[in-house]
Amino acid sequence: MKIWKILSPKVLATEERPDNLTSRTQAKVKVTNVLLSGTELRAYCGTSKPRYPFVPGRFAVGVVGEAGEDCVKVEKNTRVFLHDATPCGKCEHCLAGNEDNCSNVQIAGVNTEGYLRDFVVTEESNLSPLPPSVSDTEALFAGIVATAENVIDKLNLSKGSHVAVFGAGELGNVLSQLLIYHQAVPILVDADEERLKTAAQCGIYYTVRANEEMLSEIERITGGRLACASVHTSYNNISPVIPFDATAFGGMVVYTGLSFPECTAQLKPAFDKQLTLTAVANDYSNIESAINLLLNKAVNLAPLHLTSHPVSQTEEAFKEGAAKAEKGENVPVSLLNMLS
Repeated sequence: MKIWKILSPKVLATEERPDNLTSRTQAKVKVTNVLLSGTELRAYCGTSKPRYPFVPGRFAVGVVGEAGEDCVKVEKNTRVFLHDATPCGKCEHCLAGNEDNCSNVQIAGVNTEGYLRDFVVTEESNLSPLPPSVSDTEALFAGIVATAENVIDKLNLSKGSHVAVFGAGELGNVLSQLLIYHQAVPILVDADEERLKTAAQCGIYYTVRANEEMLSEIERITGGRLACASVHTSYNNISPVIPFDATAFGGMVVYTGLSFPECTAQLKPAFDKQLTLTAVANDYSNIESAINLLLNKAVNLAPLHLTSHPVSQTEEAFKEGAAKAEKGENVPVSLLNMLS
């Protein structure tokens, strides 16, 4: 099979590798689409300080070309989402049968090989079959939807609760839509007017520009009570301490993202307001629920207008995205079509 590998900052190369099944519970998947996101671009630029060389590609979908004799949920021609996060199977939690609390989660394209390749040979347990009505584009967001659902599980909200969401990137947008689905009231905050316009097109009613007026606007929307909880999504250019001011006394602040940058924060305001601080990152327990939410159209991705790059232009897509990121521009996720 052909794989794409980042050898060093801004150096992308290809190589050939054998791809045969080695156990009866494995399947061989032809990768059809890969999501090109900030995770890949930061690794390509070297800002996330990865261990080179490595294969990028966190979110991918494909079609099973060969299934082992003991596979029970997939067979040849089954369309699947390839799990981006899997338990390590080696830590004390995994060995005790408590894989949901794995302390060394394996993340595709981060601390284990990613999916930017022609074929993937993997255990059947790392695959989720996709319903016909869930498109490849929608399915690529299953990991993001699962992370957002994990955030909502942490919040344990009552109906009508106001939640301030900082960062209107893909995760913040999806999270806000799911908060509406769960009958909460998101207030989505971002400095980028275009992101907020896209959010409004997705059905998110309260969108607030991140400026000197944002806290007074949040107060107005909440009737002076402030948000009962806030969520800060990583890499959004909004200070991680801002949620302390937007959250009511005794509320919760959740930090979430597909990865986290180095940062510091003055915690005294959180202590004074007796806020609960927690984090949500890589979730693999909600993948089936995420696919079901996509099936039920709980998330509208159409306004994102995702760009699709043919696989023959993979290097150009990385270079273009990296150039924009280095200028400080927001780079929306795009697709790499592995069949074209």
